[in-house]
Parts: sequence; C-alpha cells; structure tokens
Amino acid sequence: MMAARHRYLGLEMDRSDEEQLQRLNDWWRRNGPSLMLGAALALVVLAGWWGFGAWQERSAQMAAAAYSEFLQAERQQAEISELEQLGQRLLDDHGSSGYAVLTAMRLARHQMDTGAYQSAADTLGWLVENARERPTAELARLRQARALAQEDPEQAVGLLGSDVSRSFKAAYAELRGDLLVDLGRSAEAAEAYREALAVNGLAPQSRELVEIKLRAVESGA
Repeated sequence: MMAARHRYLGLEMDRSDEEQLQRLNDWWRRNGPSLMLGAALALVVLAGWWGFGAWQERSAQMAAAAYSEFLQAERQQAEISELEQLGQRLLDDHGSSGYAVLTAMRLARHQMDTGAYQSAADTLGWLVENARERPTAELARLRQARALAQEDPEQAVGLLGSDVSRSFKAAYAELRGDLLVDLGRSAEAAEAYREALAVNGLAPQSRELVEIKLRAVESGA
C-alpha cells in the first residue's frame, strides 16, 4: 500500500514537473523574444551612456587644451590675427563649453584694443546668440553695444532696449543715454538717464555720475 502510494506521488510529481516545464516553455515562446530585445536595448543604452560620458570628458579636455593654447598666445603677445585664429577655432569646435565664453570675452577685448570694433562686435554677437545663461548674454550685448558705438552709434542704441534683467537695467539705460547724447537727441538721453536712476540698488558712485550727466543734458537742452 505504501509502495503504491509512493509510486502515485512520484507520478504526480513527474506530471507536475512536466506541466510546469510546459508552462515555462509556452511562456518563453510568448515573451522570450521581447525580453531578449529589451535586454539588448538596455545594453545599447548603457553602452551609449558610457560612451557619451567618455566623449564628454574627451571634449572637455580638448576645450581646456585649446583655451590653454589661446592664453599662451596672449602671454606671448601674439598678433591679433593669431589670437583670432585660435579663438575662432575654439568657438567653432567647443562652442558649448565654458571656455568659449571666456575666449569670446577676451578675444573681443583684444579686438577693441586694436581698433577692430566691428570684429569685436561680431565676436560678442556670437556670444549673445550662444550663451546658455541670460546674464552672460546680457553682458555680451552691453559690450557689443560699446564696440558698435565706435562706428555706428545708432545701431548700438538699437541693442540697448528695455527688455533686460534688473541687474543690467541701469547699465543699459546709462549707455543708451550716452549714445543718444552723441547723436544729439538730448530729450531721449535725459529720459534714459532717468530710467537708470529709477533702478533700485544703483551704487552711490554710479548714481552720482548719472545725475551729473542728467543735469548736463537738461541744462544744455
């Protein structure tokens, strides 16, 4: 009786194992291909992430090397043509790096120092268009207006609209007033100086200077 019971249990276990195996095979036929595809895609994504990280690191190293080469040329007092070549190469190859901001600012200053005002304006214009942060773009636009003012004050005024963050509002308005004075538009210049004075937090020395300019314009009007 006991032996029969054991044989019965053994048959039940064999049948149960076979049923489980058959269910597993059926499940694998239904789901196996999609699981394999998912695993393959996961490996591709992981490999891509690793590859992107390595690419970012190499790109940062190359940008740092290019900026170092630009600074070395500066220290050696290279001709402006060489600085422009090195600087433009960095902007072209590594325009999304922080080194591009530093390079554009420094290159524009050298161009201003050599009287290449339009070139400086173009360099700063590139930074206005490509800067990631608004304060960087607004600083570049302010300097671009100063460069253009040397050759085309009217065009420079057009860069100094009121659509600017509070941090630069006074500086934009003051420079606009200065340019309008040069263009003989005293009433508009006075309005620009008043706009600068209306900005809260204007430094005392800056406020005093703008007030002097405003009085001069009003007395000459």
